[in-house]
Amino acid sequence: MVEENKQQKRQIAYKVSVNDILDGQYIKEEGWSPNHIKLTDGRDIARVNLIGVVVDKPIGENVSQQNILVDDGSANISLRLFEDNKLFENINLGDPILIIGRPREFGTERYIVPEIIRKIENSNWIKLRKLELGNKEEKVEEKKIEVYDTNEEEVIEEDGDIISLIKKLDKGDGADFNEIVEKCGKENGEKIINNMIKIGELFEIKPGKIKVLE
Repeated sequence: MVEENKQQKRQIAYKVSVNDILDGQYIKEEGWSPNHIKLTDGRDIARVNLIGVVVDKPIGENVSQQNILVDDGSANISLRLFEDNKLFENINLGDPILIIGRPREFGTERYIVPEIIRKIENSNWIKLRKLELGNKEEKVEEKKIEVYDTNEEEVIEEDGDIISLIKKLDKGDGADFNEIVEKCGKENGEKIINNMIKIGELFEIKPGKIKVLE
């Protein structure tokens, strides 16, 4: 039972491009181990963090099988919902969005089952993500270590107090990481901030400077 609960903990959503997902090898696992993509750099990714633009949203789809297409500049991929929910309700053609979800494969097609979708008001976040992914090759070894060290770690999706604090401390060029940790008053503040960066709630725009995704 303990092992089962460990496997069910939420995996970290790693920042990747659509092209990374399409080029990687899809691995189907048995039991409680999640299916995942083995990227060409060797990383195993069960959850992804994408930023892209909605380039197609069919009208009149069956609400239990909704589908939209997003493009991040490297390629495009479908987001699919298989049950009636409101994730796509306020998402329109041309919207830049952040997606947290799980890569899946049916036949020869790769797609994403989204868990979180957030509309991005500032298009500069798309440019920032491209810069982040452009530097990924320099950090491959570091990211491999991160995958293995944090694979079983439960991710904290959002902390409203820390988001409010960052907005208060940010004078335009981001809030200082150490100052946020010091003033948030949380014993695990550093861990929470790092996890929020990993899932895309926060961005480190330059070393030690943190901004809220808006």
